[in-house]
Amino acid sequence: MHSTALLILTVVALLVPDLSAQQLRKPTVRPNILWLVADDMNWDSPGCFGGVAEGVTPHIDRLAEEGIQFWHGYANVAICTPSRSVMLTGLYPQNNGAEGFQRIRPGTPTLPSLLNAAGFLCGTIGKPLNQQELFRWSATYTWQGKGDENLWGRDPAVYRRFARDFFATAKSARQPFFLMASSHDPHDPFSIPGSKGRSPDNPHYERAESSQNYEPSQVRVSAGLPDIPEIRKHLARYAGSVRRTDDMVGAVLQELDRAGLTENTIVLFLSDHGMAFPGVKANCYPDSTRSPWIIRWPGVVSAGQDDRNHMLSCVDLQATFLEAVKLPPAARTDGRSFLPILQGGQQEDRDHVFTQFFHIHGKDAYPMRGILSRDWAYLFNPW
Repeated sequence: MHSTALLILTVVALLVPDLSAQQLRKPTVRPNILWLVADDMNWDSPGCFGGVAEGVTPHIDRLAEEGIQFWHGYANVAICTPSRSVMLTGLYPQNNGAEGFQRIRPGTPTLPSLLNAAGFLCGTIGKPLNQQELFRWSATYTWQGKGDENLWGRDPAVYRRFARDFFATAKSARQPFFLMASSHDPHDPFSIPGSKGRSPDNPHYERAESSQNYEPSQVRVSAGLPDIPEIRKHLARYAGSVRRTDDMVGAVLQELDRAGLTENTIVLFLSDHGMAFPGVKANCYPDSTRSPWIIRWPGVVSAGQDDRNHMLSCVDLQATFLEAVKLPPAARTDGRSFLPILQGGQQEDRDHVFTQFFHIHGKDAYPMRGILSRDWAYLFNPW
């Protein structure tokens, strides 16, 4: 009897140190994720990629200096809803259901739903996809004042206020977060400089002023466009809208820093695709889908990198960010993680991307397919 009791005590004593170690083990510390998404911004519009005007994007340029900028980042579809659906599902449109302005198929795993399941607080500010419940956001910030969302979605002060609230909520809850802040800029119609943000098509439709407006003589006209007064006038308004996008980026990043969350947050800036007129949105050409990509990740991504080699596309984003926060990939994905590139390595087979177009608003289809390399574009139009 005595020996049996002694044996039990010995076993208990041997178990206690292991059990205590398990109880004291710190939970996995996962980085936060912040996406800053522009609407219809051409790849070469930010200053760090050439700039539509001198000094047009000081905050975006600073972000590039602190991280890595990719000169060959692409959308897979050059229209907003299907492009953003690809970003968040890691699936091409024919596989997620959003070929045009349709909703994704119910039950499709999305980045917010997968992060939610892992304990992330997931929020979205700005341009919606009109199907927020399918993407499984924790918090959707919508404006309750006057004017529709296309108006306040261009006001950096509103993004600042919403971002401040979201960061405070995440910090108080001690949860890692994923925030997607999507500006309506620089999608047209633009504001007229000096008109209190009024649209040129509707003088009663006011928007927030840009911190700087531009004259036609101040803009850079891209190669391939005629350098004529009408084009310069349009690009000057566009440049003011690009600047207002930068104002939004600066406001959100300042709130991130104010909350003390910068050092543990992966920041991605990109556009959903290229610009409309005089660009070639809603096509598969390189300028239709090429996008300015910047990623900052303190302690992982070395500052000041300039990647002109690897070709990346939005279908890769879900896989990359899941791996970055140490979560398994989705059960089904069309993308491929480029985390090794962010960690300073190289990846093979990063010399092409696939682009697609189906239709708009479910009207007559004019499908296109493209395979883009750094130097060539192979396009197929069956119509």
